[in-house]
Amino acid sequence: MKNQDEEIETLDFEADEKVSNQIDEMLDFIDLSEDTADSKNDVQLEKLLETSYETSNNVEIDGSKEKLDEYKPSIKDFNIKNAKIRKIVKKSMLYVIIVMLLGFEFFINKTGDVLNSLRVYASDNQPIRIIQNNKYGYIDYTGNKLVNPKYTYGENFVKGYAIVKDSSNLPLIIDKGGKVVVPTGTYFSVYRAGTDIIASKVTKSGLKYGVLDANLKEKTEFKYDMITYSGDVYTFTNKNTVGLINREGKEIFEYKLNDGDDKIIEVTASSVTDSSYQRYAVVTVNSSSLIVNINDGTTVSSATLNEITPEENNVFYESYGDTKRYMYVQDNKVLLESDDYLSLKIDSIETGVLKALTKSHTYEFISTKTLEQIKKNLKENETYYGDNVFMYLNHNYKKNEDLIVMVKNGEAFKTINADFTVEKPFKNGIAIIKYDDGTYGYLNEEGNIITNERFIEAGEFDSYGEAIAKNSNGYGVINKDGKIIIEFENAEIKMASGEVKKKTSADDNVFYAVRKDNRYAIYKSNGKRANKTYYNDIEFNDKYPLFKASTDANDLLITSSSLSEINLTSFNSEYEAYDNYIILKNEYYNYKGKLIYVDNRDDAGKESGD
Repeated sequence: MKNQDEEIETLDFEADEKVSNQIDEMLDFIDLSEDTADSKNDVQLEKLLETSYETSNNVEIDGSKEKLDEYKPSIKDFNIKNAKIRKIVKKSMLYVIIVMLLGFEFFINKTGDVLNSLRVYASDNQPIRIIQNNKYGYIDYTGNKLVNPKYTYGENFVKGYAIVKDSSNLPLIIDKGGKVVVPTGTYFSVYRAGTDIIASKVTKSGLKYGVLDANLKEKTEFKYDMITYSGDVYTFTNKNTVGLINREGKEIFEYKLNDGDDKIIEVTASSVTDSSYQRYAVVTVNSSSLIVNINDGTTVSSATLNEITPEENNVFYESYGDTKRYMYVQDNKVLLESDDYLSLKIDSIETGVLKALTKSHTYEFISTKTLEQIKKNLKENETYYGDNVFMYLNHNYKKNEDLIVMVKNGEAFKTINADFTVEKPFKNGIAIIKYDDGTYGYLNEEGNIITNERFIEAGEFDSYGEAIAKNSNGYGVINKDGKIIIEFENAEIKMASGEVKKKTSADDNVFYAVRKDNRYAIYKSNGKRANKTYYNDIEFNDKYPLFKASTDANDLLITSSSLSEINLTSFNSEYEAYDNYIILKNEYYNYKGKLIYVDNRDDAGKESGD
């Protein structure tokens, strides 16, 4: 690996030459020869100055036109009587103006991008809640007070707004600048439902409930007697009707009750490992249960007085006596229904393969496309169940060779020679394979080996698409394309989590801690050395871009982007991390390492709940 301790900045001669050529082209239309009449040059220069003035006056920054000062430069302003000197000044002015024009265009384009980035970054920094004398207030990322602690209650900001309560104990809503945008008395009650808000207010029909979106716009009418939120869907009561409202604010399901019925509706949704697939839920009303699509309200099962229990990935079972009747739901219908199984599961909807345990304690692997077994008498140890691809072993008796069949969406899409075994099935798009000589490799979801390199050790790929592996020279890092990110020459490598990498991939953050001897060096996302410091130990945070570091002099908490340091009492010191601030004991720091607030309450040290 190249030594990254020193980075050399090179001059861009091609860019310089391009600018020079542009200047020459712009000057071609002006005749600066000795015998050219001064008046002609004056006209040409004044024309160029006029053009430059109009151009600069019509530059748009962030969508708005901002006029420059009403001043048009002219050679006459210099009041030079000597013709030769005037000619030299005119030529100098031309070069200055043209360079300024080119530079101004470059500046606007580049600076505009930077300002947009800064604006987005700033908008992501929600105000930080503080508590003083049992009152809630807010500070910004730098520690400046946005709202003095004056509220009896205050939530953390969500999408630029926060619900607070004043001395009347009635709710109001403020924006990031502390301005009241929904005053006291507008709503009787408000509480969070994800990024939405369920609110109630007095109408002509009495106290009614509705839903507001993240921008405080009405998502539903205020006409409901009650609204609750459960499992990505709203339940409502309206006179003698109960039902469901989806996340878009549309009524998708309703049930008419008799006068003696309890006005209670319960929803328990199945969780799905892939959010791109539709979720279904058990809806129970008046002791009757059925399975419903929580996006469009489609009912996919008959109502029953038996209990229905949701399991993962839209598998359900109905209990009656000592028997369970399993159901798998997809595309608004029950694809498979049976009481012949002790269990039924689908680890990945994308694979299209159900795994059923029969009453004889054997497994059946069933295609969701054909509802037939993928292969009869297939043993569990011959299968490899991954995130999106299911694989199984198959023997070709004619050629006397082992094959691996790859299955997706319930059907085989590729068969490859099994000159290796599958050590670990697909995770984050890559499976680990093992060769007869005991070395390891990587197989992608298309059935291709990602690199011809064979490794002594092979770690799983993270959700960002990188893995730590080891060859005869040491540990390194590769990506899904087989590209080496960190050279294979190290005694140990620690790596930030895939979640952190995905959050910060656009920034120049520290992703790796590399040890060659007894000390660690830190490397950026591009695989280059971050600084010249060596550390005795490194520990990455699993969710946020920062890490603990130990040196001979002290122990530190370091932010991954700016490498700002916060001193720790010891390497084992506990801290709390949030999107835009860090709490260490009773001290609040931002990700620039600046101390922005000290909580002097007796019970300080942990964020108080909402």
